[in-house]
Parts: sequence; structure tokens; C-alpha cells
Amino acid sequence: MAQLRSRSRARQRAFTLIELLVVIFIVGIMVSVAILSVSVLGKDTEVRDEMRRLESLIDMVREQGEMQNRDFGLRLENNASESAYQFLRFDVRRNEWLAVDDSLLRRRVLPPGVRARLYVEAREVQLRRPTDPKAPWPPQIMVLSSGDLTSFELRLEREGSDAEARMVGEADGTIEVKGPDEEKR
Repeated sequence: MAQLRSRSRARQRAFTLIELLVVIFIVGIMVSVAILSVSVLGKDTEVRDEMRRLESLIDMVREQGEMQNRDFGLRLENNASESAYQFLRFDVRRNEWLAVDDSLLRRRVLPPGVRARLYVEAREVQLRRPTDPKAPWPPQIMVLSSGDLTSFELRLEREGSDAEARMVGEADGTIEVKGPDEEKR
């Protein structure tokens, strides 16, 4: 009889396997939510990824310009609904800038809520289309056939957040990128 009482007391004091599994499951969900919220709030991968893509495209255009002895340019635009960028090539015969007809260098729209800000010679450049649709709209950043660039600082910023990626291009063609979660490369 004494053994039965001690066994029943042990059962009353111990947790069942189901209770332990429920507690582990709840703790797992809480940890998952905490990790997701830190990664979502801590980093803005869209801004960083878009800046890296743009850096790669500029490098590719610079190499292509050197091989083809052709001048290219990068035109950025902000309007009420979106921000975008597009690569142009200079047509010497027509003496005008034309859109590049390449799927890699097509016009690209930035993710929603991401805006571009461009500084050339420490002055902010307005990234709006001219009001006259017939007016020429040259690129703000030149990528010359010699491999040289217009010196610039480009910032991609998330609206309503302090997430920002910066790209600094020097006249000699070097580019430095700083993302919202990375240091100088």
C-alpha cells in the first residue's frame, strides 16, 4: 500500500510527455517569432540587393564600353509612383542618348518604398523627368569608353525607415558600396 501511495505522488509531481511537448512547441514558436522579427526589422535586404545589382551592372557596362569603344550612361528617375533606373548608350551618328536594347540593361523599377537620391559634385540631382516630353533627358552618370565614370554618390533609401545603401563612384572607375548592414568593402 505504501508503494502505491509513493507511485501516485510521483505521478502527480511529474509532467507528462504531452505537457513537455506542448511547452517545447510553444517555446519554439516564440523563438521563431523573435528571430524573424529581428531579421525583418534589423536588415533591409531589398535595398542591399538592389544596390549590389546596380553595382554589378555598372561594372558590366564599364567593361562593355571599354571593349566596344562606346559611351554609356545611367539615368535615374523618381516620380510619385515609382523609382527606376535605365542604362543608355550614346549614338554618335544621331548625337543622342538611346535606351540600351539588352535584357540585362533594361529599365528596372526599384522595390516599392525604395527611393533613389543622387549627388554629383556634392550637389543633389533632381531625378524627375523634364516637363516637356520632347526635351532631351541625358543620363546623370556617364560611363565612358575609357572606363572612367562621373564622380557620384548614390543612395537607395527605404521610405519611413533609416535603411540606406550607399554607392560612391570615383572618376577613375572605382566603386565603393555600403549597405544597411555592412561596412566598407
